Amino acid sequence: MKVDVRIIAATHQNLELRVQEGKFREDLFHRLNVIRVHLPPLRERREDIPRLARYFLQVAAKELGVEAKNLHPETETALTRLPWPGNVRSWKTPAAG
Repeated sequence: MKVDVRIIAATHQNLELRVQEGKFREDLFHRLNVIRVHLPPLRERREDIPRLARYFLQVAAKELGVEAKNLHPETETALTRLPWPGNVRSWKTPAAG
């Protein structure tokens, strides 16, 4: 049986450092590191926050069967000033509330 598999992996760990420390297999690192996509945290790309807020409001509204709310510009500004330590995972609660 012929199989064609693609693996997408994500981590918050520095795998290069883990390899140097002997805590992650070097061969596995090189197999996984064929195409690297670096996605900076929200605190480094605050310009994306209003768009993400609108998206998650639309998702929450669809799940609840209601019309999506619009964000006031002051609310967008306030959201961009938050630290968002959980990045996109932090959106679930505010968007649904």
